Amino acid sequence: MTFLAVIYAFLQKYLIPFLFAIGLFYFVYGMIEYFIIGKGGDEERSEHGRVLFLKAIAWFVIALIAFVIVSAIGWLSTLSFSGDGNLPRGGAGVDFNRNSDVLEVPNVPTR
Repeated sequence: MTFLAVIYAFLQKYLIPFLFAIGLFYFVYGMIEYFIIGKGGDEERSEHGRVLFLKAIAWFVIALIAFVIVSAIGWLSTLSFSGDGNLPRGGAGVDFNRNSDVLEVPNVPTR
């Protein structure tokens, strides 16, 4: 396993879920501050809960962007390009040239 594969696995398995967990923590804590503690008449805590909601949205967006970037890098790393000018061939055995996948069917009437 190469060093880049270890970094990719770390990002995919640990860092991305950690970012989503931070957003979830802010969301739950903001919900408690805004709806439970703030409804008792404490306007300062209610405002703090609203700020925590905004932080939760920001953390979810950051985690989603990081997930998309890491997934795109992982997908691009599976592609291998041949030197003969053909279309790219996927690393998982996917061939982008669809004509080689079509089998000839005998005795098919033409229109």
